[in-house]
Amino acid sequence: MASLLQSYLDAFAARNADALSALFAEAALYELPLLGQRLVGRREIKAGLARAFALAERCAFEVSGVQSAGEATIAEGRLTAKLHRDQAPVAIPAAIVLQVRDGAIHRLSTYLDARPHRLWSDGPVFAATR
Repeated sequence: MASLLQSYLDAFAARNADALSALFAEAALYELPLLGQRLVGRREIKAGLARAFALAERCAFEVSGVQSAGEATIAEGRLTAKLHRDQAPVAIPAAIVLQVRDGAIHRLSTYLDARPHRLWSDGPVFAATR
């Protein structure tokens, strides 16, 4: 499970929506408060993150601690991001909860205090996938 978390962190830092979405189960749930909405299903996760990554010069999670038990992994650290529209990067304390089933990420929820930060997108981040 730690290798799935590391693969997620690497793909996120590379802003690679293809590699990132390949880690998820077909009906997975992805939650990142700065996106303003949940992404449901591999196709929506891929489309939403591709849109979000297009808005960012760089973004990465720096993990300082990881604990796993059963199908769950919890990581703590910080999210750093520099969006094209902003002059300065942000660094936000964060926690990631990762649930794995059958070797794929079934749910990934990121918890952070996004209140003082503007959403990455002022509109929907995902395109119609049909």
